[in-house]
Amino acid sequence: MLEQLNTFFKKIFNNEETIVFSFALLLFFIVISFFGSVLTPFMISIVVAYLLVGLQKKIQSYNVSQNVALIITFTIFIVTGAALIIWLVPLLYIQLQAFVLDVPNLFNNFLDFISELPAKFPELVSSDQIAIFFQAVSEEISVIAQNIVKSSISGIQSTITILLYIILFPILVFFFLFDRKNIINGFLKIIPGKRDMFSNIWAEMDVQLSNYVRGKTIEIFIVGLVAAIIFSSLGLKYSALLSVLVGLSVIIPYVGAFLVTIPIVIVGLLQFGLDTQFYILISLYLLLQALDGNLLVPLIFSETVKLHPVIIILAVFIFGSMFGFWGVFFSIPIATFIKAVWNAWPSSSADLS
Repeated sequence: MLEQLNTFFKKIFNNEETIVFSFALLLFFIVISFFGSVLTPFMISIVVAYLLVGLQKKIQSYNVSQNVALIITFTIFIVTGAALIIWLVPLLYIQLQAFVLDVPNLFNNFLDFISELPAKFPELVSSDQIAIFFQAVSEEISVIAQNIVKSSISGIQSTITILLYIILFPILVFFFLFDRKNIINGFLKIIPGKRDMFSNIWAEMDVQLSNYVRGKTIEIFIVGLVAAIIFSSLGLKYSALLSVLVGLSVIIPYVGAFLVTIPIVIVGLLQFGLDTQFYILISLYLLLQALDGNLLVPLIFSETVKLHPVIIILAVFIFGSMFGFWGVFFSIPIATFIKAVWNAWPSSSADLS
């Protein structure tokens, strides 16, 4: 048994490139595990810079010099970011504030709706079941209230952290975008001269991830915009807040669409009741989700990330449990990276020669 393990490890690690790569990969996961929250702005900046490189190359294709294309690209990024901060963020804040103030009223409406269920549907729900439900809800409310008090204590610290991220984010994007060649060359210096495996990994990652990141950005914008039109036209409360959630939900494959449906159904039910407007809302929302999955995604993604749906869902749960929200956000890129490593890793001694 020991001899077989020894032979296996010799096959895998008798190449300088695989040893360096394994060490770098192990170091990366250790750093992310311990300092993931601190490195969040760096990780997001790298993704955004990678996204902007595609725009820069597109501008260069119109016979524009590299430096001018970089300046135009970064200007577009700053103007877009400023527009979001000036227009969208205040709107979301106002609606979030209104939602918080309206929570008691929404909760009372919810309790009234639940109380009427035994009379409307006696074959489905009994008064005893409603009483048990109310008791469970009251216990949960006390727990939530305690958590709100705890979170409010750390609110100032969180606000300062967000402000620092807002300041650091464009600076980091600037350096990753303008100085990316030096950064890449610096990374290549620590890699052995023979870089076949690295080249194969990068080739697969570049094609799939560039398509994924840019495609997801377009999908978020379109889905969020259509959701905003649907919610606003029906007069749904907190339409901007809910449409942003719908747009961002496409980041989390399969699971995101299900999770964001819950607040939409609750708000729609409490506002419209079991009226025609509620059924129109749900029908249009489900139609949007169906068109997104069956029409928009195939149109946007020229080459899909070639991962089985089960693998994608597992990646979301595994990396989400390891790294929280950002683990969910980067679950597809990480899973794609692991797949690329698996495909590029030498499988026999012949590959290593």
